Amino acid sequence: MYSFDMWLLVVPLVLSIFGIIMIISASGYFSLKFFGSPWTYGIKQIKWLLISLVGMAITYSIPTKLWRSCSGLLWIIAIALTFATIIPFLGMSVSGSSRWIRLGPFSFQPSEMLIFSVVIHLSDIISREGGSSEKAFARTIGILMISTIPLLLQPDIGSALILLILGFGIFIAKYGWKYPLFLAFIAAVPIIVLIFSASYRLRRLKAWLDPWQDPLNEGFQIIQGLIAFANGGFWGVGLGRSLQKLQYLPAAHTDFIFAICAEELGVIGSLLVIGGFALMTRRIYLLWRDADEEYLRFLVLGLWLSILIPFFINAGGVTTLIPLTGKAMPFMSYGGSALSATWVKIGLLLRCSADVK
Repeated sequence: MYSFDMWLLVVPLVLSIFGIIMIISASGYFSLKFFGSPWTYGIKQIKWLLISLVGMAITYSIPTKLWRSCSGLLWIIAIALTFATIIPFLGMSVSGSSRWIRLGPFSFQPSEMLIFSVVIHLSDIISREGGSSEKAFARTIGILMISTIPLLLQPDIGSALILLILGFGIFIAKYGWKYPLFLAFIAAVPIIVLIFSASYRLRRLKAWLDPWQDPLNEGFQIIQGLIAFANGGFWGVGLGRSLQKLQYLPAAHTDFIFAICAEELGVIGSLLVIGGFALMTRRIYLLWRDADEEYLRFLVLGLWLSILIPFFINAGGVTTLIPLTGKAMPFMSYGGSALSATWVKIGLLLRCSADVK
């Protein structure tokens, strides 16, 4: 008999399998045109899912106490690997950002490991602190600042944002909003300067505010994504019958997989995806509530935030609720690095669930 909450395994598995179906549908035309088979990306994603499940099983088999005792070392290694992405012969640049490390035929994104390690290390730090909120906040700031430096150098603003939110989320769970709100007020001006200091960020912001100003360049993806949602309506045009995936919508099987889902399966399909994450959030809340050990509570909260925040960023970006940042939809978007990292987090969540039971 399993000793963990089965919903924490079943729901991500259903989302991942559904994601493979949507990847095959979204990439079929492109895959057939360039590789001679409509199944190429789907088969690759199946392989990555199998590898991810092995990673999940290994993570589950390691006690949370061992993760805690090695948290500092794991964090240092993740920092070093993330810095390595900006080294020319190790890092791989894609669309102007050096976020990948290539080792022969393989490549991976160290920022995923960095986020994972920060959750474990910061959960340990916060749970060890006594009643001194000032000291705890100073240590939290120190960990987050050191962690975001290599992300800003890549640059990867999306991952840096995720790191800051989940880091302060863990702090707030114990000490409240006072210091994070004060820091947000102080940091408002530097953040605005950071946004306006890079022309590509400014163009992305303008495209979000009014994509029709430049409909063939900066606003193209946003407009095509909105067309996909409009085409789908309530019931959708039918699985495999998307028009936007026929090279109208760039990154249809990666960043915009949710838009293709909405076009082919309509509001119903979109709500099923959202419902899956909502159900997971409910189960995570129950796990967080029932955990007696403070470290486990922070660990559960941080791990789930590291999955849930990218979901909101992706869904919000493709629906124009927030600016596009290029973050993948957890479990569903094509890509082995993000999928593997997400399933490793699920493995640790399952271990937390087993410890609580």
